Order: sequence, then C-alpha cells, then structure tokens
Amino acid sequence: MIKDTGAVDAASILFNLDDYRVLSVEASSTAGRTVVVEPISTEAGCPSCGVLSSRIQARPVHRVKDVACGGKDLQVWVRKRRLACLEDACKRRSFVQCTEQLPLRSRLTTRLVGEIVDAGMNELRAVTGIARATGVSWPTVMRKLTATEKTVGDVDGRHVRWLGVDEHRFRKVRYVLGTTGKVMRVEPWSIVFTDLETGTILDVVDGRRGPTGNAKSSVAVPE
Repeated sequence: MIKDTGAVDAASILFNLDDYRVLSVEASSTAGRTVVVEPISTEAGCPSCGVLSSRIQARPVHRVKDVACGGKDLQVWVRKRRLACLEDACKRRSFVQCTEQLPLRSRLTTRLVGEIVDAGMNELRAVTGIARATGVSWPTVMRKLTATEKTVGDVDGRHVRWLGVDEHRFRKVRYVLGTTGKVMRVEPWSIVFTDLETGTILDVVDGRRGPTGNAKSSVAVPE
C-alpha cells in the first residue's frame, strides 16, 4: 500500500530526485529496495495549448532506471499523473505530466543518462563495462553516447594523438529482400572513434571497414 509521506520529508531529501517526492520505500531480501515516487507539482501545462490543469484522469505507474544507491541497484517506480486538458478548443484531451528528470516516454532518469555519457566520454571504459555498471543494455548505452557524441572540432581545438577505432555489432545478422529481388545479408555494425588520451568518443558511424572506415579516415590523424 502506498503511503503519502508528504511534500518534503527525509526520504525525499535523501533520494534527491529533482521535482519528485518519495511515497514509499520497501526492502526485500531478494529484490533489494523498491522506491515509489511521484511529481511534487500537482498541476502541469498542456503540451498543445499550455493551459494549466490539475484534474487527474488516471495515475499510471511505470518502472524507470535510476542511478545506484550505496553501490546497489534500486527498483524505482514512478506514479505519474494523466491530466485532463481544460481547454475546450484544444484537440488534446489529456496528457501525462513530465519533468526534466523524466521526459515523455523516458525510462531512464536524466541523471542516469548523464552518468552514462560522462563515463563514456570522460573515462577510458568499454561500453560493455558501462552497461554492466549502470544496469542497462549495450544498445542503450550506445544510443545515449551517439546522441551526445562530440566531433573532432569540439576536442578543445587540438589534434588527436592516439586514435582508437573499435567495431561493434549491436544486433543479430538479418536477411532482407533487396530492390533487385535478391536476399541481402545485413550486419548491423558500427565503428566507434575514440580519443584514447581522454576517452572522448569522437564519432560513431554505421558500417564496417572498407568504404566506411576510409570515409572517416580524416577524422583524426595521429601527430
């Protein structure tokens, strides 16, 4: 049973997730700790018309991934609010309340994404290691890194002395029917270019070796 612990309480302060308060915390010998949170604000503006609403239509509960606490993973559940739009002329009849920490349809908190990106760009860590440490999949780490990738021009205006080139296959091999009517083998490989001195990811391109690698050979020429 969810028990409201108030707008400001010790559990919410310790959990420290911006714009959220802790509703309950449960400990289990098998599943660890489960934390249930909800947005502090009881109203939000409609994404389409901007009219504020506090009329609740439903309270969906979703599981999200968050940073570890005390070196251990947490089961985090968010009790969101589906609010009714109060503007009669608006085509959107309802909307889900979102925050900066949990954008629409996001299953990862913003602070966890920041931890993933920081580990990938500023530390010499393999993608597999980052995925294992943060409790997410390898493709999820790569998507977050690719979305925030840096180009060579962003590397403090300097030349890259040691370039790392790594190939990754992030899905199983597929067979698709081509435009010529022949079945084609598709290997979903990507090439990751990394500054080995800083661990900064310079670029991520689709493909494997051959033309793909040659096309990107000008990314960084060691001094």
